[in-house]
Amino acid sequence: MLNLDALSQLKSLKQEIHSSIPRHEGRVRATGGRYGFVNTDDNEQFFLSPDEMDKVLSGDIIAFKVEETKDGKSQAIIEKLISSVQDEFIGQYIVKGKGHFISPDHPTFNRWVFVPPAQRSGAKDGDLVACKISQHPYPHGKVQAQVLNVIGQTNDRQIESNMMMRKWDLAGDFSEDCQNEAQALLSVMDEATSADPRTDLTASNWLTIDSAMSRDLDDALCCQKTDMGWSLQVAIADPSCAIKPGSDLDKEALRRGTSSYFIDNMIPMLPSALSEGAFSLLPNQVRPTLVCHLSISEQGEITDYRLESALIESKAKLSYIQVAAFLDDASSSDEQINEVIQPVLTDLNACAIALNGFRRQHNLVLDDRTEYKAFLNDQGKIDQIVPSERNVAHKLVEECMVAVNRSVADFLAQKEHGLFIQHAGIRSERQGEARALVKEQLKIANPEKISTLEGFIEIQQLIAAGDPEAEGGKFELPLQAILARQLERSKFGTEPKPHVGMGLTAYTTFTSPIRKYNDLLVHRLVKSYLFDTPMDAIAADVLEQLGKAQNNSRMAAWQADQWLKAEWLLRQFTLEKESSSVSKEGVKRAGKIVQVNSGGFTVRLDDCGIEGQIDVRRNKDWKFDTKTMTHKHLETAYRLEQSVTVTIASITPVLREVKFNLVEAAE
Repeated sequence: MLNLDALSQLKSLKQEIHSSIPRHEGRVRATGGRYGFVNTDDNEQFFLSPDEMDKVLSGDIIAFKVEETKDGKSQAIIEKLISSVQDEFIGQYIVKGKGHFISPDHPTFNRWVFVPPAQRSGAKDGDLVACKISQHPYPHGKVQAQVLNVIGQTNDRQIESNMMMRKWDLAGDFSEDCQNEAQALLSVMDEATSADPRTDLTASNWLTIDSAMSRDLDDALCCQKTDMGWSLQVAIADPSCAIKPGSDLDKEALRRGTSSYFIDNMIPMLPSALSEGAFSLLPNQVRPTLVCHLSISEQGEITDYRLESALIESKAKLSYIQVAAFLDDASSSDEQINEVIQPVLTDLNACAIALNGFRRQHNLVLDDRTEYKAFLNDQGKIDQIVPSERNVAHKLVEECMVAVNRSVADFLAQKEHGLFIQHAGIRSERQGEARALVKEQLKIANPEKISTLEGFIEIQQLIAAGDPEAEGGKFELPLQAILARQLERSKFGTEPKPHVGMGLTAYTTFTSPIRKYNDLLVHRLVKSYLFDTPMDAIAADVLEQLGKAQNNSRMAAWQADQWLKAEWLLRQFTLEKESSSVSKEGVKRAGKIVQVNSGGFTVRLDDCGIEGQIDVRRNKDWKFDTKTMTHKHLETAYRLEQSVTVTIASITPVLREVKFNLVEAAE
């Protein structure tokens, strides 16, 4: 038996051993496999074995020690769960024998979750459900969930948008308080309209251009040719005249951040009585607006602008298709377009062409890519997908909106504070590869200029001009596409910093205040300076909340649309497999590579725009070059914008997952 001295020495030795083992805190990061990693605040990363990953969830903050494996590698051993971010989630209910599980719809939560009998809430196999974690796997060793409610079944109408709204926490119906406030505003609109001094511009020939079904009309246009170029006027609906900061409607608009547009549904930022009624620039209705008067030179340069509060009356609501048809053949008058309006359209088109030309010469303009329009059947599922090119009317409206937004950004840049969309250019971690790429391909002596606004514009314009030494002027690599994938995301800020992606010294958005909350905030800022009324700088937490809300809206709409498209493609695929004329490998489909990473690449089908994945992670014959974003298999290279042929490997609509088999690269 050990004496007290020996026990004390043993205890001291254990403490020394314990203190000699490195210990850290960090956040768990899941992978596509069973293993994971834990990242510390000082950017260290440690491996989590499958057994350790079974104890935690992605996003958990843990305390851990670092040990060496038998082969000399370091790995993390979990000692304590500090906090967990996983709480509520959505998924599909699955019954396997006597076991009931949830298959989570989550990018890093890739294991089934057991549901105990008392927490199933009557869910049945195949149901789509909302649930929450009822038992964390640490220290119990088995994660469990409770079903909160059944959202629906996969064949329900609008299940896709309803499910994604729940996943991304999008609001649906407005509260009773918001509805009551909206109704109250309707009764005092005349008073709200007259509260600000407004110029009467109702006699001008204003018109709106939007999709045929739209009723939430934010902007109206008017244009006249002048000796120096054009006088362009853009009127923007002014909900700030009635929606007061801090009101229930204002808080709800901030929470939503934006109107959300799904293939099968639209969720407005403001109640429809306001967004499609009292504030909308409907034809033959007098409306309060903020108007930007712009002087445009023959070369398309904005030589002057002026902002004012005004009343306008739209003389016509025109659709993009209607305007494009008129502009394509202006000599044959359209009986549906008032003769008084027709010259305005002609002048608007000429002005827009000049504006676009100036931006291409001095700034940056992204070339159009083919979009696709889905048509729904009576069950609310996609019946047909067709290519939908942006026409001349879309481009006309876009140029007018960009001109106004640039001018308002310039106006706010000269003031004490504002609200801007900042875009920093190439991501910091990709600067080295971007510089090496342009130095090699463009023979530029000082490639570091790519990190400046002026240098980025110069490099992009050199790329657009083409390779003078190559036949046809085409570079071997898709340089514009590669650089585009290396850009930072834009963000909101209160300082006038460059928008590198557009090649502008400052940019904001002002033209959609009944659809986007940041535009409503910009209206309030502009009016505070026009009328010399105090307004505090917009708080950082408001910008953070707004950015999150708008990102959630985009993701919800995109994922719901991808789900519907995957359902449609699965139906086509099923019919093809049942056909005796289809070969064993399936129908070959033409597509183009649109995204590339180390694990594989994304192919967009040419005929319908649906995207699917080619996974090469388990194939050691594939090599990836991060600088050129090129995969190489034996002697064949695969890179952005390359045409390829694929067949369908698998489709899981509820997870928006489409996988392709690569057949061949097109010559």
